[in-house]
Amino acid sequence: MSPVGGNRGVLLRARALRDQGRAFALALVTDTEGSTYRKPGALALVADDGERFGAISGGCLEPALDQLARDALASGKVALALFDTRGDDDVVFGSGSGCRGRMRVLAWPVAPGRHAFFDAICAAQADGVALELLLAVDAADAGRGLAWRPGVRIDFDPPPAARALGESAPGLHEHDGAHVARLRIAPAPRLLLIGAGPEAPAMLRLANTLGWVADVADHREGLLQPARLGEANALRHGRPAAVLSALAAAPDAALVMTHVASTDLEALRALAAMPVGYVGLLGPPSRRDELMAELTDAERAALQPRLRAPVGLALGGEGPEAIAMTIAAQLQQYFHAGR
Repeated sequence: MSPVGGNRGVLLRARALRDQGRAFALALVTDTEGSTYRKPGALALVADDGERFGAISGGCLEPALDQLARDALASGKVALALFDTRGDDDVVFGSGSGCRGRMRVLAWPVAPGRHAFFDAICAAQADGVALELLLAVDAADAGRGLAWRPGVRIDFDPPPAARALGESAPGLHEHDGAHVARLRIAPAPRLLLIGAGPEAPAMLRLANTLGWVADVADHREGLLQPARLGEANALRHGRPAAVLSALAAAPDAALVMTHVASTDLEALRALAAMPVGYVGLLGPPSRRDELMAELTDAERAALQPRLRAPVGLALGGEGPEAIAMTIAAQLQQYFHAGR
């Protein structure tokens, strides 16, 4: 199995530690300025035995992250660190990163059992929605604030500054001398592979590494073998239209890659009526044109602004692994275009 990356990987490891009755410190980047390796919303953890999962830098700040986690676990309180590498002295006497940025990190001690802040993050990720945060970042009130997502609001003993700022714009804010960070923890992108052909295993490995949630659907049950698709979040057996209509929520992106023209056409017709922002179609331009000609005018109009066909960036190469890499690169570009 490929290691799961991104915030999704951090939370998977954190839940595993809690299931084992282990304590850990959950670190969150709350606000940044200038050039920084990670941005607001990034997570990392340090377990009670020193195991670290996730990163806040290319390695130069990780020793300080370890110390921050130890402080949080020892005190049982939220710990705060401000890393400022903008000065010339830092290159020689500090972290040596030369990144010329400022990053603030909070670390919550999480013991076995319920933990309101950690549970709020996990619940939002499980539902595939962003968690909006307004957190105090001064030492006296570090970690106190508000969290919300559709239909849910959670208070973490918010100080007056957090209550006064409400749903302000992202960034660092000051109110009556107190500092509050407004940020969001985005959900892991959700990807549906319609087709379990030769590109699917490599595509799943890349999706896991990048921290995405990827499902595979195919009407050919013989292709849906866990031995080759074990890195899928779920395997769905059925025709494209039936699978898509049964989804609780539309994926963020769908790849049409069955290698069967009639099945691809069925998938495109179903996707034309769904709010899927990225629809990728595998195959050459001539095949795309033939399939699009079979759609109604309304279906073509609904699909064309969202369709990537041929799917993937023109990176060169051949074979399933190279194709999967070009698609993953384009998806990465799409998922982060608005951030």
